[in-house]
Amino acid sequence: MAGLTTEELDRFHEDGYLIVEDVLTDEDLDAIEAEYRKIVDRVSADLALEGKLQPLTGTTFSECYIEAMQQLDDMYDLYQHLDISLPLLEDLDHSHTMNAGPEAFRLLTNPRLLDIVESVIGPEIYSNPVQHTRIKPPVRHLPEAALDANIAATLWHQDSAVIDTEADETDMLTIWLAVTDATLENGCLIVERGSHREEMTLHCPGKVFPAEIYIPESIIDDGRVIPMEVPAGGAILLHKLTEHGSLDNHSDDIRWSFDLRYQPIGQPTGRSVFPGFIARSQTRREQVVTDPEEWANLWWDARDRIADGLTPMRLNARWEANARQPICA
Repeated sequence: MAGLTTEELDRFHEDGYLIVEDVLTDEDLDAIEAEYRKIVDRVSADLALEGKLQPLTGTTFSECYIEAMQQLDDMYDLYQHLDISLPLLEDLDHSHTMNAGPEAFRLLTNPRLLDIVESVIGPEIYSNPVQHTRIKPPVRHLPEAALDANIAATLWHQDSAVIDTEADETDMLTIWLAVTDATLENGCLIVERGSHREEMTLHCPGKVFPAEIYIPESIIDDGRVIPMEVPAGGAILLHKLTEHGSLDNHSDDIRWSFDLRYQPIGQPTGRSVFPGFIARSQTRREQVVTDPEEWANLWWDARDRIADGLTPMRLNARWEANARQPICA
């Protein structure tokens, strides 16, 4: 196993975050981009037939994505095909989709990535379903009121705050993977160093989307805020209580990352309505999911059960009462 060193683990526990470079290879990144380019080509062609956009002329994934986002009235006409999670909606139906492709699954189960995870939480690893792709175009191409963390700047929050209270004691680890270089210019992560040693911070419900909870900037300690610049293929490990967000993208290209979460097998995920899976285990090897199609079917089955009313949709409502607090106004 080529996981973290003792020194790296000590830094992670001290600071609440850790940058690890060269987690993904160029081949890993190329495979992800190829899968996503196929999705954009397919979906944009369908949207062109519906009259929602003109045929794309860009030559790179970034160019095509930006071009499509500039044209679409509803950016989710494209974006939802790219995320690696279904949307958390009360009215989720059979039309809602995601990217459950094989390269997304191979990313979730990348051996180098799981080695790092094992260093922190141990060898019995469960892939938590709270996971996202974030592909952020330059801010000048976004609507003025764009607040969605998947395509715009991410507001300050703690990852433990977005899940149900049943998982408050779960040893959840976030792995933030950079597909493109993450820089100050294109909107890298920012973290409040040492904030993981404090209690759960007050969060406000989203002003547009209730799920887009946030910590008011007025209670962030600016003196401890650190920018997290990391090259493509690198990762940022985050403690579940580390306060973090991201900046606006002021570059000419996209800023692309994946947010993945892992935990020990058997602990609550905090989003039981969506499927996780055993990614690595010494004691339950026969239950480890290794087939991309099996993983995809877990998600499609979950969607259909929710859409058919067999599984009640559960939204995180723990912060709704804070809407009445002056600090959240």
